[in-house]
Formats: sequence, C-alpha cells, structure tokens
Amino acid sequence: MIILVVATDQHQLIGTSKTSNGIPWHVKEDFMHFRSLTMGKTIVMGENTFKAIGKPLPHRKTIVCSQNHFVYDHENVEVREDLFQLIEEYKAKKEDLYICGGATIYRLALPYVDKMYISRIPGDYEGDTYFPDFSMMNFHLESQEDRGTFTLEIYTRG
Repeated sequence: MIILVVATDQHQLIGTSKTSNGIPWHVKEDFMHFRSLTMGKTIVMGENTFKAIGKPLPHRKTIVCSQNHFVYDHENVEVREDLFQLIEEYKAKKEDLYICGGATIYRLALPYVDKMYISRIPGDYEGDTYFPDFSMMNFHLESQEDRGTFTLEIYTRG
C-alpha cells in the first residue's frame, strides 16, 4: 500500500524557508504521531526534505528520491532517482511505502496513493510550500479525530 503522511494548516501550507527544518509550526504530538505511524517502516522523501531533517530517522528505512546525483552513505538510507519505479516496486511486492514529502514528492506520488494521513494544524502560518489539491482524485474521508493540538484526517481512495 502507498501511504502518504503530511501535516498542513487550514490553507494546505506544509513548509517554509524561514525555519531550519522547513516546518512552520512545532506540534510535539504530531511529531509523535508521525513517529508511531512510520516506526519500522520504509519512508520516502525528497532530497530537500531529507536535508532539512538533517539525518536518517531512527528505526526506519529511508529512501531519498533525487535526480541530482545525491549521495548519502548510511546503512538505512537508499537514494533513488525514479519515484515512479519505486512506487511500482512496492505495489508489486505488496509492501507499505510511506510518502513523507516534500511538495514535489507529494505532487508526483498523489495519483498512486492508496491512503492518506493528514494532520490538520490549527491556525494561520506563514510559508511558501503547499500540499497539492486532491479534491478531484477520488479520495474519501474515512475518519477524523481531534487529537487536541491537531486533527487527524484519514482518507482512502475509491
């Protein structure tokens, strides 16, 4: 299954160039949700997102998609150039692949995603990177849960 994980504000904002990690907010509970959801899983992100994090996330296999001949030598990090080939491999193996950003990776992967976990962060923030519109992509809201500092929305395709 191809699973997308993202945190947005009410305007679909996901990022800013004004913070070192690229995230416009700091919501500890959402970070903990992301950690529990992806622990022990394979996650994929773009080069910029990986660099913003600054290191591989522990207890996860990280795949960095980059067409810039990016090199990173670590046992739990794999660098791939072709996101579409990667997605097809995981679909064929029937293994879960977690799409974790940034905006370009989200936009490219969205047509192939089976399930989305969207953390809605309350408030208005400043930033320059947005999650793409998915309203016409046949996703249905499966559940919505108030987690206090954010609202978790789970969407499935079909």
